[in-house]
Amino acid sequence: MQQRTDALDVRTLGDLVVSELRLLYGAKFAQAWEGLTPREVKDSFNQKLAGFTEAEARVGLVACLGRDWPPTLPEFMRLCRPWMDPETAFHEAIAGMSARKRGEVGEWSHPAIFHAARAVGSHDLLNCGYGVMKTRWERAFRDELARGQWEPVPTPAPTLPAPGGTLATREDAAKAMAKMGAAGIVNPTGRDPRRWARRIVDEAQREGGRLPSPAVLRMAQAALNAPVDLGGAA
Repeated sequence: MQQRTDALDVRTLGDLVVSELRLLYGAKFAQAWEGLTPREVKDSFNQKLAGFTEAEARVGLVACLGRDWPPTLPEFMRLCRPWMDPETAFHEAIAGMSARKRGEVGEWSHPAIFHAARAVGSHDLLNCGYGVMKTRWERAFRDELARGQWEPVPTPAPTLPAPGGTLATREDAAKAMAKMGAAGIVNPTGRDPRRWARRIVDEAQREGGRLPSPAVLRMAQAALNAPVDLGGAA
């Protein structure tokens, strides 16, 4: 008797889904699959849902609560895995590629979305809307899904700052030069060789400070390569 009970409790994913859809839709479900036996319907669901988890199937069943008519089998598969919808996947790809530009991995429901995004190119993906990219994106996404096996989403390479995008203090520069053994080449005395120019400019900028002659100020500014707006004093 115990063995009989265990056998009844073991149900395939197709059995579970078909039973739940019958409860949700009643005669509408039978009408949608008219001409097939209950066993054929379950077998069809079992075949197409191979590789799906019960959790994914229940996501699809919950989505059916908002539908008046039972979904076709391909529709139900997309309800179980919303990322399989090309437009949904497209917008996920935009978010993921934007994250990668910031040095982050990004959130990817499935690696096929990442590989499709890389195939169409992040520049076009991030700068063209779905209406423009629809044909290219759907083809790339379809091709990736057809592969059946995918490399995991890689960690993005570190991005280099744009020229001029980083600033180092004089102390940082001195430490870096010292680390390279080149500190003495730049400043063997340890003194700032432009300190005279800095004193002149600082004094000219100080409120109530003494203004040098225009020629001297220009020389100091040229030495520091830091022009100063003195409100026409020069």
